[in-house]
Amino acid sequence: MSEGLRQPAVRVDDAPVFVHRRGSGRPLLMLHGNPDSHRLWLPMIDCLQAYHDCIAPDLPGFGASGVAGHNDVTLAGFARWVDALLDALAIREPIDLVVHDVGGFYGLAWAVRHPERLRRLVITNTLLHADYRWHVWARLWRSRLGEMAMRAFDWPLIGRSGHRLTMQQGGPGLSRTQIDDAYRHFHAGARAQVLRIYREADPAKFAPWLDVLHTVTAIRPTRVIWGMRDPFIPDHYAGRFGTTDVQRLEAAGHWAVAEMPEHCAALVREHLAGADRV
Repeated sequence: MSEGLRQPAVRVDDAPVFVHRRGSGRPLLMLHGNPDSHRLWLPMIDCLQAYHDCIAPDLPGFGASGVAGHNDVTLAGFARWVDALLDALAIREPIDLVVHDVGGFYGLAWAVRHPERLRRLVITNTLLHADYRWHVWARLWRSRLGEMAMRAFDWPLIGRSGHRLTMQQGGPGLSRTQIDDAYRHFHAGARAQVLRIYREADPAKFAPWLDVLHTVTAIRPTRVIWGMRDPFIPDHYAGRFGTTDVQRLEAAGHWAVAEMPEHCAALVREHLAGADRV
């Protein structure tokens, strides 16, 4: 188990959810992406735990979290899962939220459905845009060759080398240790869940959700932190979440929060320290 863990697991939709929780203060929910787990946030939590109750779950199927029998991977299902997680953790007050990559599908969908439970929002390298075209790996995962591509991760030379190359290209600031750690935790269950998510996640379905998200970001203070060397999501999406508060990190890539954790934590802390809107 990770150091500082206060709550090893809760049950959401009758499946175990691993939760890394550290710190005190306002609740800050941190939702990771693919191929990550709660471990993505650990360096930032080191910086934020003095100010916030940092709550970093493993998303369903990732890390040490299981999946429910129905395993709803629609945006509506993601929103329900986040709401059920907060209920399971007995968190009733409005929360701060930071999302990354696939975690954005979960968190932004939840914000659309439950703006009254959201205090402030931080968005980093994710999307909810109908005109997005999937990157090459996502197109492969969405195809009939997806299972074969995922099985390649079990081949020590090909799988590890391909994973390392992809993450180095996508996150130029990631260390070898970070990349190898992500590989070790990208187990078969996580890979299967990635296939389910990407095959369901048709950008054409995103449009009505983004329209409503813009109404949310108009009333809930929102900051975008964007690694500009991201080869998976073009940087013009950074300015299309309905907020003018966009912090562009020229030296970082897709995993900016892991590449520059101290800097990103400072940007998050600055944003969350703002006064509540009445």
